[in-house]
Amino acid sequence: MQDLTVGKKEERKMMQSRCGRVFALLAMVLMVSWGAAGISGAAGEKIGGQLVVDSFGGNYAEAVKTYIAEPFEKEFGVKVLINHFGSNSEQLAKLKAGKTDMDVSFLGNTYVYMARQDDLLLPLRMENVPNYKDMLPIFHQPVYDPGPQTYSVSFIWGDQAIAWNTEKIDPPPTSWSVLWDPKYKGRTSIFGSGTSAIPVTAMFLGQDPNNITDLGAIKAKLMELRPNLLKFWKGGAELTQLLATEEVWAADFWRGRVNKLKEEGHPIEYTQPKEGTFVWIDCIVIPKDAKNRQAAEAFVNYAISAPVLKNFVTKGVNYAPASAAVQLTAQEKIELGATDEIIQRAILLDPAYIGKMRDTWNELLNEVMAAN
Repeated sequence: MQDLTVGKKEERKMMQSRCGRVFALLAMVLMVSWGAAGISGAAGEKIGGQLVVDSFGGNYAEAVKTYIAEPFEKEFGVKVLINHFGSNSEQLAKLKAGKTDMDVSFLGNTYVYMARQDDLLLPLRMENVPNYKDMLPIFHQPVYDPGPQTYSVSFIWGDQAIAWNTEKIDPPPTSWSVLWDPKYKGRTSIFGSGTSAIPVTAMFLGQDPNNITDLGAIKAKLMELRPNLLKFWKGGAELTQLLATEEVWAADFWRGRVNKLKEEGHPIEYTQPKEGTFVWIDCIVIPKDAKNRQAAEAFVNYAISAPVLKNFVTKGVNYAPASAAVQLTAQEKIELGATDEIIQRAILLDPAYIGKMRDTWNELLNEVMAAN
């Protein structure tokens, strides 16, 4: 007969062994879980350290500070330092130079493509950016960041159309031709970047900005525009000031900046010209030499979370959010340019084509700008 006491002892040993394996497995699961939470910066978890964020200047930088950086600091215990820059070209040059301490940067979609081509960015560890799943379908692996790895999150978007002074321009403009109108000589402006001025002029002339067939005609048209301009504007803050002081009456500009001017009581309106407009997208990226990648990814994920992004677009910069999780009223969609009609009527520039033509276009515009 079997000794039941011995049998029970053996059974207890087996049970203890099984329990030990189960607890070990649970411990491993918890360690992985806690580790993942620590990397991604779960809500309420303190990450610590310092984060350097480069932002577009003016109202944009103020909105980044107020609606993203300051609440992020409180929630995650990270000290955020904000620098700002005037243009995408300036920021791309800074990234190429490699002498920067930035951990996060805002960057336009075409420049994201170029920065990615030049290996200037870190891929995002997508498990640490779960809010990416809420991006509008057009911003999942878009043409400027097509995958398989993801190097950016689309943040906000808008169109580049005509800003005009309602007290100085009559009748209301419906075409890009207002910039060339001799009635407004010395009172118009256009963005001093080849990747903007060339596509605008191409649309005005009826050419496809993604397949320009007559660059000579565009140069001639820009030479015709040259004496009509007060200046070529270089940054959003600069043109905002020129419109506010009524030094400039008509220019190509961005909806959000115009909305801010209107809120401040300036007689400025915004119109999509009949020839078309092109869409731009502001993205958030992590430079290749970022020193605090953990906090950077937490910042990116936080910035595109629905409540943070809604505050940013409705209280800060007045542009359309790239996330479908942001709930907007019908009126807010109109004010922010977030309607289906706007995106359907506008053109998304092909970053590969823009990248190929960028130097040629900038050289052409420099020749125009240097002309007497």
